[in-house]
Amino acid sequence: MGGISIWQLLILFIVLIIGMLPWVFALASKKAKGMHKLIWFLMSFFISWIGYLVYYFVVIKDLPENNT
Repeated sequence: MGGISIWQLLILFIVLIIGMLPWVFALASKKAKGMHKLIWFLMSFFISWIGYLVYYFVVIKDLPENNT
């Protein structure tokens, strides 16, 4: 009676991982560097997948591979 089940913990863990994936993707990107990487991370941190996708398709997609 009461308490948290293992399934609830597993679901919570999965939700947290899915929520943190945009941060990891933004920080691990080899296409963005410097200020672009910081802005991309902050957008994905504050507005999750929406910020990640918007910044990718508006800015990152058009950057050259060797952006400095």
